[in-house]
Amino acid sequence: MKIVEVSSPATIANLGPGFDIVGLAIENYRDIVRIELTDDDSITLEIINNTGADVASKPYQNSAVVSALKVMEYAGVRKGFKMKLEKNVPIGIGLGSSGASAAAGAYAMNKLLGNKLPMEVLVKSAGEGEKVACGASHLDNVAPSLYGGFTIILDVDKPEILNVKPSVDFSIALVTPKVKLPMNKTEYARSLLPKKIDLEMMVKQSASVTRLIIGILDGDLEMIGKAISSDYVVEPARSIMIPRFYEVKQTALKAGALGFSISGAGPSVFALTYPEDAERICNEITSKFREYGIDAVGRIVKPSPTGARIE
Repeated sequence: MKIVEVSSPATIANLGPGFDIVGLAIENYRDIVRIELTDDDSITLEIINNTGADVASKPYQNSAVVSALKVMEYAGVRKGFKMKLEKNVPIGIGLGSSGASAAAGAYAMNKLLGNKLPMEVLVKSAGEGEKVACGASHLDNVAPSLYGGFTIILDVDKPEILNVKPSVDFSIALVTPKVKLPMNKTEYARSLLPKKIDLEMMVKQSASVTRLIIGILDGDLEMIGKAISSDYVVEPARSIMIPRFYEVKQTALKAGALGFSISGAGPSVFALTYPEDAERICNEITSKFREYGIDAVGRIVKPSPTGARIE
């Protein structure tokens, strides 16, 4: 095999209290990577950009290329290749855009090399690609993009991943308020986080993460939703990026949302809902933002049980 084409989905990371640990793949947006191995050592990158935002066009600054190179490094292989990247996952709104590209690049290269590496190494390789794009290795983005469904990072260094496919049907009302944020939004969002928390706060946050994981394992949407809404550390720190965040959150929960929080590093917010309630709750959220003079775009997304796949 000398040519392969792979797609990987967008993701919602953290899911409330699961900061840097828990993520969910969503089906509505997929980046597509096509790689062709060549007979020389050169690396070229062609981009089809459907996002309307800037994409790193230099190969060694692009998460998909760097991830593919890392797979080669771990496999002990060095070849040239041509990559074509179709960017479909919106950039800079909290949906793991660079992680989707990184996951597709790692998965595609591993397929070309004969599936030599296990998924955990692909997660590590994609994380290295994320570093180039965002300055940090966001495994809670790249893992669900590779595996699909929910992923829980049990060990960051190995890494060790627990993958859980959704066992019940649900929808997500995803709303992106149009707010002005720094160019390095992800780095800025991380800078807002507290460097230390007290023991009481740690216990409360640990309880919320435990509730989230048990809910995911049991397929208990109400338990997952309650956990998503109970982030005592990251959400309060990052909520300043999103005007009227808590008023909007209260509106969503009163409208019947099972849970509400910030998607990844924001500024998108999301509500976990039963499928029949999704459209109404999405409209309530966007209307509340607009009531305060904040334009917002809402959409309904579904979980993706499938991560990276050959197209």
